[in-house]
This record gives sequence, structure tokens and C-alpha cells, in this order.
Amino acid sequence: MKRKLLLLFFIASISVGLGSQEILRGYTGFWEYNRKITLLDLIEFYPDQLPYLRNEIYARYGRPFVTAVYRDYFLAKSWYRIRQNYSDAWLSKADSENAEFIRSIEQPSLNFQDTVTTVLKNIEYKNNSVLLTFTSKKSVLWTDPAVDFGAYGLNGSNARNLDWVVLGDWILVYGQSYYTDSYQVTAYKLDHKTRRILDSVYGEVEREGMEKLIQLQNNR
Repeated sequence: MKRKLLLLFFIASISVGLGSQEILRGYTGFWEYNRKITLLDLIEFYPDQLPYLRNEIYARYGRPFVTAVYRDYFLAKSWYRIRQNYSDAWLSKADSENAEFIRSIEQPSLNFQDTVTTVLKNIEYKNNSVLLTFTSKKSVLWTDPAVDFGAYGLNGSNARNLDWVVLGDWILVYGQSYYTDSYQVTAYKLDHKTRRILDSVYGEVEREGMEKLIQLQNNR
């Protein structure tokens, strides 16, 4: 029994390592550390650079690209080379999940205007102690006791009026940081049918990326 367990562990270890062995040598791009991303990681790439970021997941394994714009883009990278025997099966679980997550931001279930119309129609979304009450296209009454950036930052223990923007199927509630050159952002994935909050993530976002997103929404 012990020998059987050791054999299974050995096989599992080989399987886990196969994908990483297929990554092109010399790769130094965004996915170098094979990390699991969150919505906040994507703000600076939205919207034009998201397809390139997603396809770079495959490019780091040597995927051949039929679309000329991606083929030319990656051929200009010093680390990229085509592998004719490329297979999507080489991707790690994190790679596959990251690619699907980025695609969901590129192709949300509702477009920008329909999302704005829907949240203003539904008005209120909640989950346990979290409550979002949308009062206008730019303002939301926000309560989230789990979010606290410190004494001089964003704190959701009490209801506060804050600004919000749309990113894919997510709503981003934000405030400008008092002590760093950044924005404090909490992102919520909403279920419009049940008016429930399905998921959330919060953190600091660099000023340039966040202000680009805000300006994009203001121009719509």
C-alpha cells in the first residue's frame, strides 16, 4: 500500500511539472511567476491590451497564432518562438483560469450601458453585511465592514457615498488614497437577477490606470 501511494505521488509530481517544462526558455513577460490574477491586476490593461495579455498566456508556451496582429506582436518578442506541436493541454490550471477570467472581462454578459441601466433599476445589491445602494450613474452608498485601508484610508464600517465605475461584469467602488499616489478600490461581481454580490476583491490601484478607467466611463 505504501509503495502504491509513493508511486501515485511520483506520477502526480511529474504531471504538475509538465506544463512548466513547456514554457519557453528566456520568457520574462507578465506571466513569469505563473500567478493567479484578480480584477485589480487588469485595470491598467483595460480595454485595448487585454487580448494581448490573454494571448501571452499561450504565447509563453509557443502557440502558433493565425491572427496576424498577434502573430506579429509576439514574433517581435525576443523570447517567443513557434512550437508546431503546441497543445493547450500544456497550460497549468492557473493559466487556464487566468485566460478564462480575462476573456470574461473582454466579453461581459452585459455591455457598459446595459450594466449601468440595470444597477440603477435594481438599486440595491447585498451579501451578508455588504450593501451597495446605487443612487446615480456615478454615486453609490457603500457599506462593507470587511474593507479597511487604515485610519486615513477607505473604511467601509459605516455607509459612505463613493464613486463607482464598470469593468466587465464587475462594479468598482473607489476613493483616492490620502497617503499614496494611488486609488483604494473594492470590486464586486454582481448577480443582477438575485441582486446579490457574488464575489469581491479590494486593494490599491495605481493612479494612472484607475484614472484612465474613470475617464473612459465619463466619456461614454
